[in-house]
Amino acid sequence: MPSCCRTCDHRNHAVNTVSLSPTLLDVCLITLSFKTPVSTFNPTPYAALNAVLNNITDAAENTSHPSRFTSWSPCLEDPKTAIIVTTLSETCQNSTSPLFSPVLRHLSNPPTVQHILLDYSAIALASSSPDEKIAFDIIVVNAPNATVAGAIGKRFGWDPKRSSLSAMLAVSAPAGFSRPGDLVRDFWAWTELPGEPVSPSSSYNSEYEGVLKSTNSDEKNMAMFLPRDSDSEKANAEDETLVMVFEWSNRVDAERFKHPLQKSYGYNQQSVSPDLWDRHVANPVRQLEGIGAKVQHYKVELRGVEERIETGKPGAARERSGSRRLSVMASGMGERLSGFWR
Repeated sequence: MPSCCRTCDHRNHAVNTVSLSPTLLDVCLITLSFKTPVSTFNPTPYAALNAVLNNITDAAENTSHPSRFTSWSPCLEDPKTAIIVTTLSETCQNSTSPLFSPVLRHLSNPPTVQHILLDYSAIALASSSPDEKIAFDIIVVNAPNATVAGAIGKRFGWDPKRSSLSAMLAVSAPAGFSRPGDLVRDFWAWTELPGEPVSPSSSYNSEYEGVLKSTNSDEKNMAMFLPRDSDSEKANAEDETLVMVFEWSNRVDAERFKHPLQKSYGYNQQSVSPDLWDRHVANPVRQLEGIGAKVQHYKVELRGVEERIETGKPGAARERSGSRRLSVMASGMGERLSGFWR
């Protein structure tokens, strides 16, 4: 039966053609390596970092979408390293972006910018204020060549969110669980690649199969697209990176969950195997590191961006009505869910 008007036709068409796939956010993971520790006790580099953060968040002032956010944290184990997580990827596409100019002379290495596609619940990475600190672990596993990339894929899969600890815990969780345990959620994803995965791959070295065997039979014949040209392969190696982001209820719970001899808690405070972290994350990552993968593990407490620091220059301090409002919206949702280098 035909509808009564063109508006209804458009509405019905939209309803019937809407994608059933979850919304994905382009999240930038930015790593800044400073020459000196980044803290309020070291005001010059801290002010430069503050300028970079405000330059990013200023780009959000004309939008009210709650998935637009920027959070940051110094690394707890290396105060010379700062991590920025933002969905405002158009302002920081790569390490040569003018956005980073205020901070370049304070860095020991160029900025690292990695793009990862995460589901909408990644707004949990947003913090409402500089005073609210959310505990996270970020593990980056980078493959220097096609062989190691294949080994990472064999172990964690080309759809790695299926290997996430949250997915494992949810399987045994009671229906309608309402309280997270030590681990709130985790996000696993490959950085964006210039090609699509194809099957099979000749790049995977069978000598690693016994050590890095995938637990998912569907993934055993899957592999990453890699050009046969050696120069192209070398260029693409930088993008063969797996990123795992773990959100904890707090830092103490995180360390308990990772300790193989201490009792750990899953959803609704159910006990989980104390070696869950070692079996599914720590040991496989160590094995991959042993065959040449570059592994970076950051312990952070993500927080919101504070107002622009007054530097004494006219017009240096500006109010940011938009960015603070947006971060509050994101955190309040139910989801909570290069001559400079020495």
